[in-house]
Amino acid sequence: MAAGSRIIFFDGQCPFCVGWIKFLLDRDADNRLRFASLQSDWTRQFMEDRALHPPRMDSVLVWDGQELLDRSEAAVSIAEALPGIWHMGKLVRHVPLKIRNSLYDFIAERRTDWFGKSSSCWVPKDPYRQKFLDLSDPVYENS
Repeated sequence: MAAGSRIIFFDGQCPFCVGWIKFLLDRDADNRLRFASLQSDWTRQFMEDRALHPPRMDSVLVWDGQELLDRSEAAVSIAEALPGIWHMGKLVRHVPLKIRNSLYDFIAERRTDWFGKSSSCWVPKDPYRQKFLDLSDPVYENS
């Protein structure tokens, strides 16, 4: 992985999560972000190959090339990879971790109640498809 790059693992069946991924795709001007669905075999194999725990479906995960981050640490890591004003999101790191994760958990626990859940993973369209590492996985709907 190039310096500053991230792999973002997300719930591909969650409309709220997919909305955030679309937000990130539109702002990844430096082309640092890659994506994979938490539901995919590709993600399962990635985790196994690195002796990491199976992914939690209630959290975004970020691989920064050295470690797997979750919850608010993952969100801060994503902000660090974004250009411009979005990079300022890293300042959230100054909020105590317990408070950040409590807020993160509050939203994560309610996201499917608020936004629902799809029966299959969202499929990105061009020009973003090359940023997804697991598109050949059967969890995606027919593209």
